[in-house]
Amino acid sequence: DQPGEHLAATARDRGWSRIGVYGLDYIMTVRDFRALDASVDLVPFDVEFDLARAVKSEAELESVRASVRINEDGFDAFLAAYEPGKTAAEVMAPAEELFVERGCGRLTMNMVLVGPEFAIAKTETVLGDFVVPSLEIAGPGMHWVEVSRAIGKADTETLRMFDAYEEYHKVARTALRPGATASDVHRAVSKGFTERGYHLGHVTGHSIGMTMIEHPKLGEGVETELAAGMVFSMHPHAIASDGKACLYMQDTWLVTDAGGEPLSRLPLRIFGG
Repeated sequence: DQPGEHLAATARDRGWSRIGVYGLDYIMTVRDFRALDASVDLVPFDVEFDLARAVKSEAELESVRASVRINEDGFDAFLAAYEPGKTAAEVMAPAEELFVERGCGRLTMNMVLVGPEFAIAKTETVLGDFVVPSLEIAGPGMHWVEVSRAIGKADTETLRMFDAYEEYHKVARTALRPGATASDVHRAVSKGFTERGYHLGHVTGHSIGMTMIEHPKLGEGVETELAAGMVFSMHPHAIASDGKACLYMQDTWLVTDAGGEPLSRLPLRIFGG
C-alpha cells in the first residue's frame, strides 16, 4: 500500500474522522494528501507532539545522561589534542574517533570556533591560542546533547564575558523550574550578559532530544510553560558591542521540581588558560 492509502483505509476501518499530522505544513506528498483528504480531516499536530516528547521518561533520561558522558569524554579528547599551531582537523580527530567508537555513528555535529568573530574553522585552519569546540552528539540511545568549554588564553574582555556565564549558570538553577515560561528563563539568564553590555546572538537555548533542536526554544515571546523532565541545551552567545570578542559554551540541563540541573560534570571554566 501507499502510505496515504494505508492510513485512509485504517481510519475508515476504525471510524476515525480526524488525524493529527506532525509537519503538515511542510511535508506530505500530494499522493498521500489526496488519499487521506477524501476520508478524514487532517489537522496539524506539531505543538502537541513537541510538548509530549519534550518531557523525558526515566529511560530516556538514562540515554540522555549516557550521551552527556560520551560528550564529556570527547571534550577531554579534544582538550588533550589541542595545541596552538595544530590544524582544526588534527585537534578534532581524536574526539570524532571516540564518538564513533562509543556508538554515535554519524550523529555528531562538531565544529571549532576561532578568531575574534568566532568563525567556523576549516579543516586546514591552524588554531591559535584560544578556541571553542562546539560539540553536539547523540549516543547509542539517539538522544542529542551539547557540552563544550572554551580553551586557551582568554583576554580581559573574554574573562568579563565569563563572569556573565558564571552568573547565568547560577541563575539557571532556579529559573529552569516547572511553571516558568521559556521567555521567563530567557530573560533571567540573559540579564547578566545584557547588563554588562553584551548582545546575545540568538535564543539562549532550546529543547533537545532525539532531534537536535526541538520546541520550545528559550527566547523572547515564547510562552510555553516548562515541566519537570524537560531537557534543554543552553548556550548564550555573548557578543561584544564591536562584534569582535565572543564567548560561546554549551551545557545540557534537566528541569526538575527543585530547579535546573546541569547534566555535565565538566566544571564551568575556561580550560588551559
